[in-house]
Amino acid sequence: MHNLTDSQNKALLTELATYQNRRLLLWQLAADGRSFCGVRFVAREHDLQNAPVDEQVHAFVDDMLSDGEIRPEYDTMADWDALEAAHGDTADQFL
Repeated sequence: MHNLTDSQNKALLTELATYQNRRLLLWQLAADGRSFCGVRFVAREHDLQNAPVDEQVHAFVDDMLSDGEIRPEYDTMADWDALEAAHGDTADQFL
């Protein structure tokens, strides 16, 4: 999230960690600073840029999950092993 301060980034990741879903964190870490579906993207899509962090993160989680699991269309797009290798240590810090 190149436009966010470290404290804003940490707040998003900390809030996201409350959902206890490692794949959500891995996806968000991979989306960091990019234009594909991360918290900033979803917040922009729903005009929530000025909403509280928990509301922005909730919108992202709703977009990513179906019945508590990563939606199939997102699951098939992700190389979870590569995301784990690249971002697993950071995810561990938040979970």
